[in-house]
Amino acid sequence: MENPPRPLARFQFGVFEVEVSRGEIRRKGSKIKLQEKPFQLLVLLLEHAGETTTREELRRGLWPADTFVDFDANLKTAVNKLRQVLGDSAENPLFIETIPRRGYRFVAPVVNLESRFPGSENEQTPLVTTSTNPLPKFTKEISRLSRGGPVLGILLVVALSAASVYMFRRNSASTPVPSTHRAVLLVLPFDNLSGDPRQEYFSDGLTDEMITLLSRQYPRGLAVIARTSAMRYRGTQKPFQQIARELGAVDYVLEGTVRRSGSHVGINAQLFRTQGQASLWAETYESELADLLEIQHDVAGRIARSLVLEIAPGHVSQPSSVPPPKIHDAYLMGLYEANRRSEPSLRKSIEYFRTAIHGDPSYAPAYAELANSYLVSAGWLMLRPADAYPTAKAAALRAVELDENLAEAHATLAEAEHEYEWKWAEAEREFRRAIELDPNSVMAHKGYAEFLMHNARSAEAISEMERARDLDPLSLIVKTLVGFAYHNARQYDRAIEEYEKVIQLDPQFAPARYFLGAALLQKGRYDEGIAHLQAARTLTGGASLMSAGLARAYAIAGRRDSARRLLDELKLRATSHYISPYGLAQVYAALGEKRAALNMLHRAATEHAFELMFLKVDRSFDGLHEDQDYQKMLKQIGFPEGP
Repeated sequence: MENPPRPLARFQFGVFEVEVSRGEIRRKGSKIKLQEKPFQLLVLLLEHAGETTTREELRRGLWPADTFVDFDANLKTAVNKLRQVLGDSAENPLFIETIPRRGYRFVAPVVNLESRFPGSENEQTPLVTTSTNPLPKFTKEISRLSRGGPVLGILLVVALSAASVYMFRRNSASTPVPSTHRAVLLVLPFDNLSGDPRQEYFSDGLTDEMITLLSRQYPRGLAVIARTSAMRYRGTQKPFQQIARELGAVDYVLEGTVRRSGSHVGINAQLFRTQGQASLWAETYESELADLLEIQHDVAGRIARSLVLEIAPGHVSQPSSVPPPKIHDAYLMGLYEANRRSEPSLRKSIEYFRTAIHGDPSYAPAYAELANSYLVSAGWLMLRPADAYPTAKAAALRAVELDENLAEAHATLAEAEHEYEWKWAEAEREFRRAIELDPNSVMAHKGYAEFLMHNARSAEAISEMERARDLDPLSLIVKTLVGFAYHNARQYDRAIEEYEKVIQLDPQFAPARYFLGAALLQKGRYDEGIAHLQAARTLTGGASLMSAGLARAYAIAGRRDSARRLLDELKLRATSHYISPYGLAQVYAALGEKRAALNMLHRAATEHAFELMFLKVDRSFDGLHEDQDYQKMLKQIGFPEGP
């Protein structure tokens, strides 16, 4: 008996299209090579998308009954070649899931563009097949409820069937088409349902880790909004479409709740499409803390399958394993304190990360975050460079040794090598590696933008900083640094415009006031500039950076007595606190005291103050450019040749 003719079908999934009759597979319209058996395997899986295709079915479909082959070896080879072409992996499948001892299942949504038999008059109606992983816990809940009686059980089945039909029809009408647009996902802060405010660190930490995991696992197809912007929607009741407008562009939202009691954790997660607030899936997890990474991976995998038509398959990095609960708690507390960005909280973050490392010396993320806390503290706490940078670099190097795929560790290592060791080529290599590993890393884009500013590569710097803003659209510091990128390029009007936008959002944000004041000075608007610098100094309680900026402004505006009074205050404070010589050099230069300015710059060079990276482009020192000592200093720092 002859086998029935195979349908003349065209399938579409993700960025791929398969034309069965021609034996062709295309990726974004371009034909790609696939051998005969892997192609036949693909067609069999597509024809049964969402269902398990058993090993026996694959044997019958791929090899005639009278053919003698090593079935297991040949099937494994065909599956591996197919996964290689699709950019899929067995560990984190976007397309082909292994069902142990049974067979395989095609898990991505599939569009059947054309299905008819030779010579038939069937109407060419596009069909959509969607699939998700089984929901065992949901099924158990149905079983539990159905024990209330047969009528309740029947009603549940009917309700679920109706919901399935509704979701099938809705998804059929709204299935996204492949495009070069990267899907934008917002992870809302997980709500703490523990009834204990002391558990906020845990829900915040879970949010942080979910953002990082999604950013790293699907770097090419998914843009994940950064934590700073996400946290502004803690407990929000805003409609998703309003959130999408405020953030610029958000296609999908993941929201959830977390309830912790001792070592037990309950997590509910739900994925929505912002358009119409359509729910794509929901799941509830009850487990022990030791299973937290498994839960996060499951959520990440479900998101990937839901958005598979927009997420381009590619390299999927493997995150570090989660250590025992006590150590993980210390790490999450460190994240919580580091993100608060106050002097006491930064010191606490360092203590917590060190506790985590002491408990598990192989836990790479703790080293990476410890390195970052030291670098942030160098600016916020005005630590001496020698007290911050070598420690930060050592921690970053250890993190990279333990996990080469940690983008944050590479970015921190790049900053230490650049700002303290003046290793320009090595630092750029590390910044590029960080962005390659995680294109969603705001830290990497921001750090690389600053590197480019130091190197007078203004157009590239603006582009990188605007990319950081796209990923973290509500971050006041990132918005301010976008203005600074234009400021550094001497586009003062545009810089002023960007700074003013930040101040409209938060009049108390001191960095925007500080930079706006400096930009207004360049435009000759001295009184306005001084007013903003005075405000910045007041808002920070007289921080030395702000005091030096105000003293410089007084000098430029001809108010030399006021400038000297502030300069004397700074010099007195320097006897008991670290004051960067670079800021003092700026004041002396504005007063026209070139030799004093050069002396302070030499001291800054001896200490390797990070502000020296701006020496080549800082207009404060325009009057020193012809001085031989100044030129020697530029060569000592090793600024690359260029503008």
